[in-house]
Amino acid sequence: MITVHRNYQLQDANHFHAHVEINPIGQLDVDIIENKQHHQAEFEELKFEKTSKHTRLCATHGKQRWQVALDDKDAKELDRLIREANEEFETLMRDL
Repeated sequence: MITVHRNYQLQDANHFHAHVEINPIGQLDVDIIENKQHHQAEFEELKFEKTSKHTRLCATHGKQRWQVALDDKDAKELDRLIREANEEFETLMRDL
């Protein structure tokens, strides 16, 4: 199991940058570089919402809710990476 890292430019007014860590154990970490915000969620807490200009990655983790605006292409890549990490974890658990 390999943790995957990606960097994305957010599609908000500030165009901040996000460092995303996809952990195959089912966890996503998002660090907003410029304002040092950290967000975390389990894969099942995530959802993608398409808007007219971008795609929002939204999460509810406990009482904390957060969202980041991604370019559509970046959101598709992130969705694919999350699905692949989830499949990798499920395969490992079946093999044990």
